[in-house]
Amino acid sequence: MITVLILSYIYKTFHSEQKGLTDIARVIANALSQKNLPILISMIVLVPVNWALESLKWKQLAKKVVPLTFRDSFRGILTGLAIGVAAPAQLGDTIGRIAVLKSDNRLKAIGAALVSNGMQFYISVIAGIAGWCFTREQLSLTASAKYIVDILLSATIALGIILMYTRKKLLTWFPSNTYLKKIRDYLSIIGIYNGADLAIASGYGVLRYLVFLTQFILSMSMFNFPLTHTEMISCVALIFLAKTLIPAVNVIGDLGLREFTALFVFKQYNLPPEEIITATFMIWIINVLGPILVGLFLIWKYKWRPHVNTQT
Repeated sequence: MITVLILSYIYKTFHSEQKGLTDIARVIANALSQKNLPILISMIVLVPVNWALESLKWKQLAKKVVPLTFRDSFRGILTGLAIGVAAPAQLGDTIGRIAVLKSDNRLKAIGAALVSNGMQFYISVIAGIAGWCFTREQLSLTASAKYIVDILLSATIALGIILMYTRKKLLTWFPSNTYLKKIRDYLSIIGIYNGADLAIASGYGVLRYLVFLTQFILSMSMFNFPLTHTEMISCVALIFLAKTLIPAVNVIGDLGLREFTALFVFKQYNLPPEEIITATFMIWIINVLGPILVGLFLIWKYKWRPHVNTQT
């Protein structure tokens, strides 16, 4: 239902502006011109940096269950991204990470995957709140809608603080129910992390967010948008916030959600919708589709590799 509404909004925006696929194709051709080659190269170079940082974060958290090499961590991240094409994104991400762990106890790392995703979630929320505060009054939302967003963001932050300070209770929780015992085994790792573990992993997460932000700004710099750096950064942070809070069915659905949010956020500046779509689409192509193809190759490779089942 959310996907249908998103696509309807995108169609309505282009219809009202009398724009179509031809306009997008023209803008893409201009964006890929030689003058933008340094920008495109910079965006592409940041792709492995982005996923390397996520791999380091995952390696840092998963080591409480099983020693993990950077190579296997990187493979798990890309495999999870590829599985997310068919499965709900977070589920596919978790499956990919867990599948490559070379240990009979790998299911106990489910909690580590939740912590890793949760960290990136809250980093995006905190940065998004800053963007929301800057752009709040300019957005075409009713006062009631803005109030609801304020409440939602406050509740999200409060929930994170509560979870942070109550996670240790998982270590002293010993349910009698067999099903709950399994859940406890999978999640107990959440209570094991100390401040240093979480600080290091969070540092990787913050750096990864900055890479995302830089790539988006670079993509938008290919167009002559009349925005200050503060306005651009705030709007991009708000786009990431919406993408974080609004559930996407999978990484394909994430594509439409990104475009929808960008069109809505930048509407206040009367920017050409075809250029906004192109900027966000290029981010998805470079930063998501490319790694997905690599992840699909890794799934194929390790599926047919002899004896791989005994290792993964």
